[in-house]
Amino acid sequence: MSNEMIQKITEEVMRKLNQEDLSPVKQTNLNIQSSKKNLNYTISSGKSALILLCGGNKEIQEVMRQIEIISKAYTHTYVVMTHAAIKLIGIPDIRKVSEGATIITEFSEEYFDDILGRVDVIYVPILSLNTAAKVALLNADSLGTITLVFGLMYGKPVIAAHNSIYCCQIEKEQVPPIMIRRIEGIIDQLTSMGITMVNIHSLSDQQPSPYTPTTPERSYTVGTAGKDIGLDGKSQVAVKALVNGGAARITSETGINGYDMDLAQYIDHTNLRADATEDEIKQLCEEAANYKFASVCINPTNVSKAAKILKGSSVKVCTVIGFPLGATTPTVKAIETRDAVANGAEEVDMVINVGALKSGNDDLVREDIEAVVNAAAGKAIVKVILETALLTKEQIVKGSLFTKLSGADFVKTSTGFSTAGALVEDIALMRKTVGPEMGIKAAGGIRTHEIAEDMIKAGATRIGASASIAIVKETDTKSGKY
Repeated sequence: MSNEMIQKITEEVMRKLNQEDLSPVKQTNLNIQSSKKNLNYTISSGKSALILLCGGNKEIQEVMRQIEIISKAYTHTYVVMTHAAIKLIGIPDIRKVSEGATIITEFSEEYFDDILGRVDVIYVPILSLNTAAKVALLNADSLGTITLVFGLMYGKPVIAAHNSIYCCQIEKEQVPPIMIRRIEGIIDQLTSMGITMVNIHSLSDQQPSPYTPTTPERSYTVGTAGKDIGLDGKSQVAVKALVNGGAARITSETGINGYDMDLAQYIDHTNLRADATEDEIKQLCEEAANYKFASVCINPTNVSKAAKILKGSSVKVCTVIGFPLGATTPTVKAIETRDAVANGAEEVDMVINVGALKSGNDDLVREDIEAVVNAAAGKAIVKVILETALLTKEQIVKGSLFTKLSGADFVKTSTGFSTAGALVEDIALMRKTVGPEMGIKAAGGIRTHEIAEDMIKAGATRIGASASIAIVKETDTKSGKY
């Protein structure tokens, strides 16, 4: 897409905004990751498919071939990649075989209604044993399991390849008979739930047939042990989708240990101070593991230490690139990114060249972002910091569009080191610009539970904060900068 097209889209968004008539995301999806000409594409305009990748397997070439066939067969395709799939396959390779597809690596509340609720069929070329086992138990605790469990609850046809359910590192012939029986039992359970299980070579040959699961009125209990459906009371969006899927009543044990577990999963627990000591970084990591924050966000020099401390936990290691000014060259940012990934970073937050954006140097802005995305090479999630306090609304829109076009995963408000931090209205503008499938991170000046919730309601899917514990415990804080 040309810079001129981006400018036209920006002007159109601003025109609608000035008329206070900006269409809701679910009606007008500016699909910038797509190379299709119709930018105002909506799902209802034609058949759409969702392709879920839950890892890797030995038949990756055939998987890629099937993705390419499916992508060409539908008006629009969504490719949902779990973190395991991103690491084993990589986003760039998927883009090559799914031209025009929208790639999703994170979920937000809009994911359910605007995507899962509207696609016509779900294909699963790679279904890991872990995901299959959890889905059989209705344990919806991750992007992959939520997609399948709630896709079925929406009544969507699901067609999955069974090849990768057997551990991809071990030949089936070497698996003990008792384990094979157990795996085949899981496959039988998935089949009984309405999932069509096929060989990967015939995945795209299958024609989706309607399947509507029975939804008798019943009461589900969502407890800390996940006794009934395995949600363990942590996800408000999952509970909402469960209700939409047919549950008549839900009971939940929340607020365990005196903190908001729902909110904790949105937070990047942050310490980017220049004087942060090794002991403080260790404490940050331990706190993140204890409270189950999404990640720790730290300076590059602390990445390898954090990666060792958090190995085996669910907490990701996030670092910053070109921080805090964004005024280094694309080459330097690419080198920083490769070094960070090599040291164990799973997410990188890069600062754009703010001066280039304000000067209208669109080529440099795109080169800047693409250098980091390419350097991450699908091994790390890329978040792009716009520094919204220094930008006009039009520049925020354009920066958000360039972020999406360049293949990044998130657009982010602020470094927390500039003149101001995140504003609710900026989050709302960014969400309306990038649509429902892209992550948005609100950062800078977020120090209370109320502000964090306001950001999420406006469209944020991640919160960057140093006052993370005070936020989830709903205690006031007057701590310093992010």
